[in-house]
Amino acid sequence: MNKQNRDTPQRPPRRKQRRIIWPRLLLLLAAVLFVSVLGIGSGLIFAWATDAPHFDPNELDVHTASILYDCNNNEYARLHAGENRVLVEIDKVPQHLRDAFLAIEDNKFYDHHGVDFLAMIRAVIANVTGGFGAQGASTITQQVVKDAYLTPEKTIKRKVQEVVLAFQLERTFSKDEIFQMYLNRINFGEGAYGAQAAAQTFLGKNVDQIDLAEAALLAGLPNAPSKWSPYRNAEVAEQRRQAVLNQMAKFGYINPEEAEKAKQHPPKLIERTKRAGITGANAYPYFVDHVIEECIEKYGISENLLYKGGLEIYTTVDPKAQKAAETALTDPNNYPKSRDNVPVQAAIAVVDHSSGQVRALVGGREYTALRGFNRATNLKRQPGSAFKPIAAYGPALENGKTPATVLDDVPVSYGAYAPKNYDGTYRGLISLREATRLSVNIYAVKLLNEIGIQTGFSFAKKLGIDTLDEKRDKVLGLALGGLSQGTSPLAMAGAYGAFGNKGIWIEPHAVLKVLDRDGKPYVEVKPKQQAVMKATTAFLMTDILETVVKSGTGTKAQMDRPVAGKTGTTELPQDLPQFRGLKGNKDAWFAGYTPELAAVVWMGYDDTDKSHYLYQAYGGGYPAQIWRQVMVKALQGVKSKGFSRPGGIVEATIDTKSGLLPSPLTPTKFIRTELFDETTVPKEISPVWAEVEVCADTGKRHQPGDGCSKVVKNIVLQRPVPCPEGVKPQDADLEAPFPKEPGSTPETKPDSQDPGSSKDPTQNKPENKQDKDPGKKPGSDTPGEPVTPGPGPDDNPTPGVPPALKPGGIDPTKPQG
Repeated sequence: MNKQNRDTPQRPPRRKQRRIIWPRLLLLLAAVLFVSVLGIGSGLIFAWATDAPHFDPNELDVHTASILYDCNNNEYARLHAGENRVLVEIDKVPQHLRDAFLAIEDNKFYDHHGVDFLAMIRAVIANVTGGFGAQGASTITQQVVKDAYLTPEKTIKRKVQEVVLAFQLERTFSKDEIFQMYLNRINFGEGAYGAQAAAQTFLGKNVDQIDLAEAALLAGLPNAPSKWSPYRNAEVAEQRRQAVLNQMAKFGYINPEEAEKAKQHPPKLIERTKRAGITGANAYPYFVDHVIEECIEKYGISENLLYKGGLEIYTTVDPKAQKAAETALTDPNNYPKSRDNVPVQAAIAVVDHSSGQVRALVGGREYTALRGFNRATNLKRQPGSAFKPIAAYGPALENGKTPATVLDDVPVSYGAYAPKNYDGTYRGLISLREATRLSVNIYAVKLLNEIGIQTGFSFAKKLGIDTLDEKRDKVLGLALGGLSQGTSPLAMAGAYGAFGNKGIWIEPHAVLKVLDRDGKPYVEVKPKQQAVMKATTAFLMTDILETVVKSGTGTKAQMDRPVAGKTGTTELPQDLPQFRGLKGNKDAWFAGYTPELAAVVWMGYDDTDKSHYLYQAYGGGYPAQIWRQVMVKALQGVKSKGFSRPGGIVEATIDTKSGLLPSPLTPTKFIRTELFDETTVPKEISPVWAEVEVCADTGKRHQPGDGCSKVVKNIVLQRPVPCPEGVKPQDADLEAPFPKEPGSTPETKPDSQDPGSSKDPTQNKPENKQDKDPGKKPGSDTPGEPVTPGPGPDDNPTPGVPPALKPGGIDPTKPQG
C-alpha cells in the first residue's frame, strides 16, 4: 500500500435503491388504519357501553292513567300526563294482535337474545347508502329499553347502549314478560299508550274484543303514529294495515285467505267527539279540575302519582245534574246580551247537603284551559243580599230573634255608614220574614247591629265561608255581603246546605275515596261536619226563604216541589271614577235549596269595567232561571217531599207591626199566624196600637173645646221611635195626621193575608205590590221592570266597606276590633 492510497479517504459503498411498491404500501396503511379505527372504535364502544344508564328493573314500571268514577261507579274521565294508559296482562291480549306485532315489528323475537344482528347489518348497509337513520333494526326488547332508559335521538352511542341494556333485560325477564311490557308501553298516537288504551281510543272497545282486521290496524300504528293515524290520513292508514296482514301471511301467522278476508273488512273507528274520558277531552272538565285540586290540596296526593300512578278515584258527580248544569250554562238564552264579543259569565255549584257531596260543578260558559280559572270554586265575589241569611238572619234566629221580629225600615246611619234600600223606599215596621221576602237592606243592617257583628261574623265562619278577614270584614256591611275578599258559589252552596240539613254543615267535597293501582285504599274521605245551629233555627230560616221564592224576589226559581232561596245583587262601586254616573250591577246571585240539593248560581263579567257590567240583570232574573233549569233536571224522577219539621216548632198568633201578641186594638189585617221555636214565643202584648178620639170635621185629634160637632174613635199606630224628619215610610198613613173621612180606620176585611204568613204554607200567596203590578215580570227583583238601568234589589248600596259597630250599636263612631 503506497502513501497516496493511505492518505485518500475511502468512500462507503453505495446502497442499492429499492423501488416503492405502492399496492403493498397502501395495504399496510389500510391495515394500520383499520387497527387504529378498530382500537378507537372499540374504545368508544366500551366507553359508550359503560356510560349506559344503570339497568334498574323498577324503571320498567309504566306510568298508568288514574281513572275517575261518578256517583254510580261509572268511569267518566282519566288523568294522565300526556300518556293515556291502562295496563293489560298479556293473556288478555288476543293471539292475532300479538302475531300482528311480531310480524311487522320483530318476527324473530322468540328466537334471539335481545338483538337481531342480521337485521342490524341490513340496517347498517341501508344507513350507509341512505344516510344514518334511514332504517332501524330495533327488536321488541330494544324498543322496551329505549322507551324506559334512553332518549329518542338516533346516534351510534344510543344504539350501542340500547344493545347493552337489551341483553340485560333478556337476562332478567322472560320473553312473555318483555312482550307484555312492550304492549303496555308503546305509543299508538291520539294520546293512547299501550294496547288497551289504543283499543278504547280508536275502536271504543277493550283489547280482548278486537278482531283480526282491527288488530292489523293497531299493530301498524306504533312505527309512526302520526303518519299512520286513520284520523289524519285514512288512505295511508289502510295501506299500512294491509301491509301488516301481508306480513302475517308471509310468516305463516295466518293463511292468505284469512288475510284477504280481513282486508275486505276495514275497522269501524269511534268518532273523536265520542271519546270523552278516554283521551284528553274528559267529560265534565270543570268537575275534573276540581277533583285534581282537591286531591292535591286536601289529601296530599302528588301530581306525579295523580297523573301516573294508576289510581282509582271515586267521586261524587251525578251525571244527570252535571249534564243539566253544563247545558244550562252553555245556553245563550240564559244570559243578557253583551255589548261586544266579551261574554257575560256564570258558574254553578250543586251540593247534596245531607252528605256534602258535590253533585255538579261548572265554572263558566265554556271550558278553555286545563286546570284554568274555575269560577265555581276559584271565584271570589261579593254575594250581596244572598249573604243576609248567613251573616244576619240565621245568627239572629239562633240568638233569640224570630220570623216575627219587627224593626223599623227607615233611614239610619252609623257614623259615616248609611245603608240604603235598593228602591229608595222605606216600609216602616216590618218583620224579619217580610224584610227577607223583599230583600230590605236597612232591616238586615239594623238586625246585625242588634245581635252584634261578632255574632254574625262567627256564624258565617262556621258555615264554611273561609275567606272572611278578621279585621276588614267585621263591619256592618257584612249583613249585605260586603266582603273584602268575596266568596265562591261552592262555599255559598255549602253554607245554604246547612239550612236544608237541619243545621248541620258538612264540608263540600268531590272525592269519596282513592284506591291505588292494586285496588288498596289510599285515601278514605271523612268530610268535616259541625252542628252550627239548632234544627229549629234551620227550619225557621228555610220557611222564611220559601216565602222569598213563593212571593218575593225569587219567584223565577219556583218548582213543583218546595224551594227555599235568596237573591243577591251587588251594584257598581260608585266610589270608583269609571263607574260614576252609571247605573248597573257587578254581580248577580241566586242561592237556593230543596230538601235534596243546594245550588248557587253566580253571574257577571270576569272583569267589570264601564263597558262590561250587568245591565238590568239581577239575582232573581237569569241566575234564578238557570238555577231552576238545572234543579228540575237534576231532580227528575225524584219524588217530591217537604222540608222536615223538627220538634220544638210551634205556631202562635202575633201582631205583625210589633212581633208580639195581638192586643185588643190590633187591626185584623195585622194579626197573623207565625212559626216559632217554642222557647221564643212572645209573651208580651203589642203596645203599638192606640185608640184616639178624632174630630170628624177636621181629621185631627179631638181636644176639649175644639168645637167639634162629631167625635169618632180611630185606632192608630204608635211608632216606638219617631221617623226622621221628612221621611214618610209606607205605613206612615197609619199614624197621625189622620184621614179626614169620618170613622175611617186602618182595618181591612178580616180574611186578608199578610205577606209572609206561614199559616198555610201550601197556599201562601200573600197580597203584595209585586203580584198586583201589571208591569212586573215574573221573578224579577223589582215590583216593575225599570225603564232605565239601575240597581236592583239585593244591591250592596255602598261599594266601600262601612265602619263596624260594637254589639248593640254602642258608640257608632268607633269601629269594632
